[in-house]
Amino acid sequence: MNIDILDVNTWDGDMFERLRWLRNNDPVHWDEKNQLHVITKYQDLVFISKNPQIFCSGEGTRPNMPTRLSIVDMDEPRHGQLRRLVNKGFSPRMVGKLETFFRAMAVEAVDRIADTGWCDFVASVSVPLPLELIAELIGIDKRDRDKFHRWSNEMIASDGRYDDPVVMQRATQAFADYVTHLQHAIAERRAMPRDDLMSVLVNAKAGELLGSDTSKFAADVRDKLSEEAIDMAGDEMLMFLVMLMVAGNETTRNAITGGISALIENPLERLKLIENPALIPLAADEIVRYVSPVLNFARTATQDTEVRGKAIRKGEKVLLCYPSANRDEDIFEESERFIADRDPNPHVGFGIGNHFCLGASLARMEIRVVLEEVLSRIPDLEYADGPPKLHLSTLVRGFASMPVRFTPERYSAAKATA
Repeated sequence: MNIDILDVNTWDGDMFERLRWLRNNDPVHWDEKNQLHVITKYQDLVFISKNPQIFCSGEGTRPNMPTRLSIVDMDEPRHGQLRRLVNKGFSPRMVGKLETFFRAMAVEAVDRIADTGWCDFVASVSVPLPLELIAELIGIDKRDRDKFHRWSNEMIASDGRYDDPVVMQRATQAFADYVTHLQHAIAERRAMPRDDLMSVLVNAKAGELLGSDTSKFAADVRDKLSEEAIDMAGDEMLMFLVMLMVAGNETTRNAITGGISALIENPLERLKLIENPALIPLAADEIVRYVSPVLNFARTATQDTEVRGKAIRKGEKVLLCYPSANRDEDIFEESERFIADRDPNPHVGFGIGNHFCLGASLARMEIRVVLEEVLSRIPDLEYADGPPKLHLSTLVRGFASMPVRFTPERYSAAKATA
């Protein structure tokens, strides 16, 4: 099969069929056009992810992308240093605070549609809720959140479309506008910290940032705190906040939409959750497995090696295909089925190894809360205009719209009390 893995059309509604063919016929496929190895089997993806000394991230995790994506494009020890710092923004106290905030937002979102009997689920629920949560986590003011949404959309739209000057110009402008906004916000946090991730990053002491590292970089920062070192940390901070806006917003948005779509198409699985809401946390992980919102990331071989008997030369890239690994028949029974209470569920939808998703606990919480609110109030969702419309990307499985209809809540409540 001739597959151009970096063509956005490869990741359309038929992508699972293409990936299944590769998995079963050519699991370490050499894509001649894009000069990379396509990895589609679960065990191979896990091996590569858990051996960063052989397959590094520092040469870029997005094939052909002209810029780096902050922490996801770093190797050790710098990756671990920044990860330890960022983890301070995902403390149990912060996650608990964000769940309270997110629950209130989810209730409001369902309030707005519950009595209408119809909505575009993407526009009404999936888009605004993760956007608001990430904006709250970072510390974006409420008055700026419409711009935040637009910047995120325009940046993610550029992935795989680097030869489209219009798309790239919009993405570049969105990036510039967001970075300018962040620079002003960072200056404000230095003067007056708040209870948000930006304040954690801005006001971290050099020792907190660098831990016990003994590298020359660490020594320079600790001993001299030179302007050069401060600027370097500042650039890293800006790029991390750009990456977080896209990663935390787009991926969860599409996981939520894909999850509701899976429940509509599998009514018996949905009934399990309605009758036993305690299963919803399991369903959240099954949604991540089944939808696999993050499509792929790349690694670069640091030495000559081989995977599944195929030679991979130093400097060559491998592309890790998460939707394929998450449906590998060797790992998951009935891998093509959505099983709401699948357990165990060793999916790699959040990655695996040292680059495991920083926001996994937040994403699980968001999916769980949305399911709890939707299934308890408007449980009989069905498509109003066919399956969801896709927004094609080579990075994120995107859903552009998903009109749904359901029994208005007031009628359901009246029937229940009659």
